[in-house]
Amino acid sequence: MNSVLENTSKKIGAPGIVAEINSLAHFIENFPLQGEALYATVFNRNSEIVQTQKARFAVANLEKILSATFQVSATSGFDRMSLRDLSRQTGMSMGSIYSCISKKEDIALMIADIVRLSSELTRQHAMQSDSLWTKIEQSIRFHLYASTLLQPWYFFLYFETRCLPEAQQRESKQIELDGIKSFEAQIKSGVESGEFHTEDARMVANTIVVLLEDWYLKPWKTLSPWKANISIEQREKQINNYSQSIIELVRKLLAEN
Repeated sequence: MNSVLENTSKKIGAPGIVAEINSLAHFIENFPLQGEALYATVFNRNSEIVQTQKARFAVANLEKILSATFQVSATSGFDRMSLRDLSRQTGMSMGSIYSCISKKEDIALMIADIVRLSSELTRQHAMQSDSLWTKIEQSIRFHLYASTLLQPWYFFLYFETRCLPEAQQRESKQIELDGIKSFEAQIKSGVESGEFHTEDARMVANTIVVLLEDWYLKPWKTLSPWKANISIEQREKQINNYSQSIIELVRKLLAEN
């Protein structure tokens, strides 16, 4: 387990602690992939890509590069974006950009790595719950929290990793498959114990993941506009409404006793 997973497990994944993460505000207080810490994590996990070893310099530039990537790719597409486009968008010299990445595909690999890490963290938190049903509820809620905080990252991964080599595309797709596999395992355990009833645990698991993806891929569909000035309380209400809709549907699909 890497240091981020270890530290986070101690912080919010320990038994008895996860129950306290009962709101978006609490999640924000504890989730490590935010602000400067997020880009420090990108730097620490990509030492084979980032050329400079000056951490403060690299972290600041990685934030500029990744933020600009989300802006440019949203309008013109990642496949059309060049490093010179990033230079213009960030105001950085080409030399500064090359000190952090050697090619634009490096950016996609970094983004995929963070989404993978975020998914692992949220699953770990949820697995500390006592009951199978609570594990499913927490998995849904924590995923919505994390994908709200990292919406541009999750959105980018879904649409833009087609530009990566085939092997990296498979790795990115595996993140989604791992999410389905986790829900499927929980559902099958519930079926074996008699707590849940379904003949197709895989389909129920897939349905959950598709609905979770709708949250960050199609905010217009879930009535959750991504506005910078929305309050935490307003966002919490949106998440509660959406998560409750998913949970009620899953209850029906599993005919929970």
